[in-house]
Amino acid sequence: MDEITNANTYQKGLFEKLRKSVSLKKEEECIACLIKPAAWWTIEKPNPKLADLKKLVSCSCPHYKASSAGKDTGCIKIIYKVIQKARETKALTKFACVHNLHGFIYPIMNEGTLYGYIGSCYKKRDVTPEVLEIFATFTDTLVREIQKELELAKLYETVRPRAIALSTVHTVHRLISSTLDLTELIPRIARLSLQIMRANRCSIKLVDSKRKILLPKATVDLRKKNVMLKKVKVGRHAPGRAFKYGRPIRGRDYLAVPLIDEDTIGVITVYDKIDRKPFTQFDQEIISTLAEQAVIAIKNAQLYKEQERITMGSIKSLAKVLDTRAPGTYVPRASFLKIALLIGQEMHLDIENMKSLEYAAILHDAGEIVVPYELLTKPSKLTSKEYELVKSHPMAGVELIKHMKVLKSVTPIILYHHENYDGTGYPKGLKKEQIPIGARIMAVVGAFEAMITKRTYRSVRKISDAIEEVKKNSGTQFDPKVVSVFLRVINRKDVQQALEKELYGH
Repeated sequence: MDEITNANTYQKGLFEKLRKSVSLKKEEECIACLIKPAAWWTIEKPNPKLADLKKLVSCSCPHYKASSAGKDTGCIKIIYKVIQKARETKALTKFACVHNLHGFIYPIMNEGTLYGYIGSCYKKRDVTPEVLEIFATFTDTLVREIQKELELAKLYETVRPRAIALSTVHTVHRLISSTLDLTELIPRIARLSLQIMRANRCSIKLVDSKRKILLPKATVDLRKKNVMLKKVKVGRHAPGRAFKYGRPIRGRDYLAVPLIDEDTIGVITVYDKIDRKPFTQFDQEIISTLAEQAVIAIKNAQLYKEQERITMGSIKSLAKVLDTRAPGTYVPRASFLKIALLIGQEMHLDIENMKSLEYAAILHDAGEIVVPYELLTKPSKLTSKEYELVKSHPMAGVELIKHMKVLKSVTPIILYHHENYDGTGYPKGLKKEQIPIGARIMAVVGAFEAMITKRTYRSVRKISDAIEEVKKNSGTQFDPKVVSVFLRVINRKDVQQALEKELYGH
């Protein structure tokens, strides 16, 4: 069955190329000059029936059309007999036709297989064999060239999905390393699926195993700005069936592929090709390759999110334990954490540095656990010896978390958040860009927080006064760039409201 299908496909492609061939038209024009007015026609079947032949020739033979409005079938019967002879001899066959016409039929062959015929009717009686030989040789050459074109096209169609699949693997690998944030990752996979599949819409759903339902995590539709995110029950519609049976489900206008790790975790579904053609087996191979790589990325992001959740839980628990010594010292208010993260975003910190900044904002003064409680609550000025003890808390904070590998990137922020931009801070006397950016941000936010919250050793300042103090120390204690961003952030309405609610209860 496959061989017959391939032969039919080749035959269709061959004659389509012949019909469009400029070279064949030029050849026919040149030969027509030698054999006088000629009618050309093709028969696109190797063994046509007489009924088929009436249609094939009547569509293209003006002599047949002119004969009693096409009622004279004499020439058709003659051509039918000549075709049978050409099929047996597999060679150009001349014949005498009705109405004092002459003609020839030449079999179109490739590697011993007959696909159809090209023929001509003309008026000149004594056409030399050399003219017909020229026609046969040129036609054979043209058929061989078309054969090469068809083979290259077939090779391209075979290799293309594999090449796209390999490119897809490479692209998804880059996508995996670009982000571990699930909310960024899944829309990127959806957009990549659209680009590769040349489709209009893509939906990615992950399973909620408890409820046996597929929850939409990203839907991208090139034709709509606002897209409805729809849940799908397992077993329903293409995504639900792909999930249930663990295999691709393909229709003319949709293709759903399961995301399978050890278990099936979700489904990628693409809809409606841009060129309106149906989805093919090649499309299925490509999207399946993408799905294999995408599920790795999604699982990595899920594991990272779980690790992040555990890490944040541990940090908050540690901060609360420490806070029992001096309430309000170790657990930052949500508004201050928000200010620190907004500054980080405005300064275009990447996701890793943002996460480190968030952890450091919670633990930056954890090292004060080594400072005697009496010093932390002392209302009078500290002696130089007492101050030196207080200055040891950044190093103590690092010692406290150094065995947690996940917090390795946090230690520089904790260690250096009391360094001054002009080099007069502690513990190392670093200055300017020697100080990590996270530490420079925490220096501003930490100082601002200390000024406007209650401390036993310092009176509370108004928010406006604290802002002026930060501005005053820009370029000396604080990085001017960080101060500039801080001023933009602190003047945001949502930040002002959050501060007033936490500090004053309104």
